[in-house]
Amino acid sequence: MPGQDLDLQAQRGCLAIDGNRQMLACLGKRLVAFTEHEEDCRELWDYPARGHTPGAPIVGRDGNIRIHSGDGMLHCVKPDGEQAFAAKVGQPLGWASPLVDNDEHTLVSAYTGGLLKIDNKGARSNQAFFRSRQKLDSTGVIHHGTLYIGGEDAFVYAIRLAGSRGRNEWNQDKNHGKTEWFINTAIAYHNELFIVAGRDEFLYAFDDKGQQIWRLHLRGQMLGSPVVDADGNVYVGVSLEKRGEESRGTMVCVKGTSHAVSWEYDAGAAIESTPVIGDDDTLYFGDNDGVIHALDLDGQVKWTQNVGSPVRSAGTITPTQRVVFGTDQGVFVALATGSSGLAKGGWPKFLGTLEQSGTTGRR
Repeated sequence: MPGQDLDLQAQRGCLAIDGNRQMLACLGKRLVAFTEHEEDCRELWDYPARGHTPGAPIVGRDGNIRIHSGDGMLHCVKPDGEQAFAAKVGQPLGWASPLVDNDEHTLVSAYTGGLLKIDNKGARSNQAFFRSRQKLDSTGVIHHGTLYIGGEDAFVYAIRLAGSRGRNEWNQDKNHGKTEWFINTAIAYHNELFIVAGRDEFLYAFDDKGQQIWRLHLRGQMLGSPVVDADGNVYVGVSLEKRGEESRGTMVCVKGTSHAVSWEYDAGAAIESTPVIGDDDTLYFGDNDGVIHALDLDGQVKWTQNVGSPVRSAGTITPTQRVVFGTDQGVFVALATGSSGLAKGGWPKFLGTLEQSGTTGRR
């Protein structure tokens, strides 16, 4: 890929694909747009930032790309690589990606806690849009004008986005949206339920009122985010480390009807990667030994491929039948697949909708 000769940091985000079928990646201190050409990559343009970008590029409905980089700026870049605006928002968090609402405003989790809102011209208020001492250190879901996002105080917040100030619509005094430890991973949404992987080793489902509908104990840490297929089955990687032993990892399928474990696949190494589901019902994910796994939705292996470096990122499927993951070497690796796009329905990837992920092929 263009830019891979740079001194790069480990890739924990994922590739984005915009409406022009440009593939977008943060490499070093640059946002790079490229396309696949004759089994190689052709760089279309690059946009320089002055700091590393820990999250994924986000494409809004306006077609512009947002990145929150280590220079403390939210950069908004047009599809041709020209800057739309740059707004000062402070140091980025390690887990939270910015999101763009229906009004093309960008929501940023502040390093000092709470939430910032930047309008479509790059302006922001001197005050936080939503005040909180807690860092909202996960990537949330915008649904019907409300942002559902996890915090380091073990609560999921439901922040209404209308108006000049956000308000939490879930009552924490009544334990709405409550888990037992902090929330870092991205939230998934399916069939009126928000699926949350807590650091307390429990997988939760909350309704839009914040009521816990079910929870399931999965022994080990869920360091990647859950995804959901069209039938409501949830897939999430679980890592277990015992003192004096090598860490192990399993990919777990939780049945959408019974909310019990349907199957477990032993990957061998710990799993911090967020899976992606293809339109041929293939589940792809990486592990910390550098192996990318392809399973059918019954947990049977289709193939594995060692790419030589730990894979802790989320997966993306391109229009050219490639599945792409980032590695700890700071590069992206593309493997040929039978999937020509994302699975229809469910929440098949990190930032599982077109409006929130800039991924083509969604309904």
